[in-house]
Amino acid sequence: MNKVPNSNSKPLDNNLVESEENDQIEIIEAYNPETKVMLERFILLLIAVGLVVGAILSVGVVYILDKTGFTTPPNQQQIDLER
Repeated sequence: MNKVPNSNSKPLDNNLVESEENDQIEIIEAYNPETKVMLERFILLLIAVGLVVGAILSVGVVYILDKTGFTTPPNQQQIDLER
C-alpha cells in the first residue's frame, strides 16, 4: 500500500528557524551580570549551609552511638576447644 504524504505539513522555513535561534542567543547575551553573581553567591551559600548541617549531624550521630555503646568493640571471649 502506498501512503499518501500528509498534506497539512509545511516545509520548514529556514529563516524562521534562524530567527528563533538568534532570539534565544540574544536573550542569553542580555543576561544581567548582577543576577549571575547573585546566583553564584546563593549556590555557594547553599553549599556552605549543607556542609555545616552535615557536620552537625555527623557529630550528633557519633555522640549518640558513643552514648548507646554501639561504637565499642564486642567482648572477645576465648573459646577453649577440647579435643
